[in-house]
Amino acid sequence: MKFIADGMLGKLARWLRLAGHDVVYIGDSKMPPEQQDDALVKRAKLERRILLTSDLALHRRALKRGARSTFIKSADVVSQLVETSRRVGQRIEIVPENSRCPMCNGSLRAASRQDVGGLVPETVLKAQREFWQCVKCKKIYWHGKHWKTIIEMASRYNQIAR
Repeated sequence: MKFIADGMLGKLARWLRLAGHDVVYIGDSKMPPEQQDDALVKRAKLERRILLTSDLALHRRALKRGARSTFIKSADVVSQLVETSRRVGQRIEIVPENSRCPMCNGSLRAASRQDVGGLVPETVLKAQREFWQCVKCKKIYWHGKHWKTIIEMASRYNQIAR
């Protein structure tokens, strides 16, 4: 699925990217805040994206202008994931092989130790077997300490989303 998220939903945008969804996050742009709402609605319609917003007025404007929009009430990212999955009618699965770069939304590709040698700390290179690299921003990912947090969040989501 393709989404576009307002400036208040940066964490949700990153988690949806980890789940493999194409998410444009307006907070990534240099656009002045007063121009963002119109740009969000226009891009949602043009690219057939679902607008994710915590701004009720923006949500209503988007619907009036024919864009698909989901109003997100929760402040907690796990609850936001549950809200999103229920409103769009699709379960959100976080699988590293299907993830997108949480920073820039680029596609991730598997990378070998040889590919990332010299680009990650030597201790990481020795300790890890699997790596992924963003084709867009070139950031490298592996199952480090942050992976435990990802697994815990996914587990919390799965318990609530049942």
